[in-house]
This record gives sequence, structure tokens and C-alpha cells, in this order.
Amino acid sequence: SSRTMPIASITKLMTAMVALEAYKLDEVLTVKRAGEAIGQDMGLVGGEKMTAENLLYGLLVKSGNDAALAVAENYPQGYQAFVEKMNQKAREWQMTKTQFKNVSGVEQAGHVTTVRDLAILAKEAMKNEALAKMVGSQEIDVADVTGKFKHQLININQLLGKVEGLRGVKTGWTVNAGECLITDTVRNGREIITVVLGSEDRFGESRQLIEWAFANHEWKSIEAL
Repeated sequence: SSRTMPIASITKLMTAMVALEAYKLDEVLTVKRAGEAIGQDMGLVGGEKMTAENLLYGLLVKSGNDAALAVAENYPQGYQAFVEKMNQKAREWQMTKTQFKNVSGVEQAGHVTTVRDLAILAKEAMKNEALAKMVGSQEIDVADVTGKFKHQLININQLLGKVEGLRGVKTGWTVNAGECLITDTVRNGREIITVVLGSEDRFGESRQLIEWAFANHEWKSIEAL
């Protein structure tokens, strides 16, 4: 669990945490260069004005690289300061082997994490009600403030609605990172977080891990000890 691995789009969980601190949900952000982002996108167009909330849905549900760039390019101190804030949070949460170099998870030397660090990130992220609601959304349509540009967002996480109690959290994929998935599942008040990196079957393996954990783990209450 301490081996450093590429993070891919799971990066966007930290991007969202910084954005949630930086902006109010109803704050309107203007898409500058985000429409030029490469890779997975939500279909943003240059000049489009969107609420931070809708951009975050695009970031977490559709895993839009363009949404990641849009929240970072609007950061008052600029893009690099946004990335630095991501790293600052990682240090605050004792994610000791994590280093962010960009906001979307595109492959970049030194942009790495570990399974342990991502479990911490998921735990911290799911404490935020707005974020938990977003990562648990199977499908949502969002539009810019004029209603002219519409974006249909379908969650990449195939386990949502299929695994009992599953509340999210985030998918990722690049050639070097392989298939990545963090899940958070709550049953009878018991919470399990799984982290799968470098997989060839992230949904199948995560489902097995979740079912195995609930079937084989005993929760003892403090009083019982």
C-alpha cells in the first residue's frame, strides 16, 4: 500500500476539495481556455459561464478534464497556486507520498500517490456533503447560466446503483495508471473504503473487495472490549 503509483483522474477528488474551499457553489466562473483541454471532457465551450457547482458535477460525474482546468484557471492566485494548494492539503492530511503536478490527472512525471494516501483522501472528501452528493449522482444534466449550453453527465462509476450502500467515489484511467477506482460503501452504519490502482477490472475487483470486507470483518464496539 506504500508503493507510489500514477493517480489518473482520481486526482479530481483533491481538485474538487480545493475548489469547494475557493468558491461558493453558486459562484459563476467563466470558461477561458478549458475548452482546449485534452482527454475526457464534459464538453465545455470557451466563454461559457457556469456555476462552480455545475463545473464540479462535470468534474466528479463525467470526470471532465475541461472542468478541472476551468476551476483552476479561475483561481484568484492562478493555476500553479491551485496545484500548490492541492499539495498543501495532502500534507495537512498526512498523505505523505502524494504529489500533485496538475489538476486533472493527465500523466506527468512525479504526479503520484499510494493506496493508503487515497484512502485518506476519500475519507476526508466524503465528509463534505456537497461532494458526497455529486459523486453519488448516476446521471445529471447541467447547463450554463444562460441555459444555452447543456451538458448531459453520466457517471463513469458502473457500481453506483448496483452495489448496496455504495456512495461513490471516483474513477480513473490512463495507459500507465491502468484502471483505478475508489469506492465508499455504507451498510448498517459501517463504512468501507476500497482503493484499486493499476487494475484490469476495477469494477469487478472493487465489488469483490467490498463484499469480502462486509462478509469477513467483525466490528467490535468499544464497550464490548
